Amino acid sequence: MNFHFRFLFSLVLVLPAAVPLLAQSRAQVRPQAAAQAAPGSFFGTYAYLSYTILNRETSPEPLPAQGVGGALTLRPDGSYQKRLTLTVNGGPMRFDQDGRYTFTPGRISFTHTDTNGRTRTDEGTFRLEKGLLTIVVAGFPAGNQSTYTLRRQ
Repeated sequence: MNFHFRFLFSLVLVLPAAVPLLAQSRAQVRPQAAAQAAPGSFFGTYAYLSYTILNRETSPEPLPAQGVGGALTLRPDGSYQKRLTLTVNGGPMRFDQDGRYTFTPGRISFTHTDTNGRTRTDEGTFRLEKGLLTIVVAGFPAGNQSTYTLRRQ
């Protein structure tokens, strides 16, 4: 079990840095256009309910994180604030990000500065149904992914 926590922790740290910078090659929605295109219920603060990592090299099943908590705020101006908390090796670990996001129907990307000062972009898909937001972020190598489930607060 301790292996799973170390593995999960290492993926949480490595995956965002390993995702290629694809956002520059994709059409992006400007914040003003995003505010007009998205339903009003899209913007706001969401509580993290669950987080899983799928690493196809180690398991065909996603590995659920323990002690998931925190919030994600998506603002109409295209900025976001991520405050994710996980329990790793018996203690809480915080993963904070502030950055910009863009989206098109069903797709979303988050751009932020990593701990080394480099700009990183995480891309994936999203679905919002009845106040539940599911975000699936592409991982590295291709085929791996992280899945976040959140509830609108």
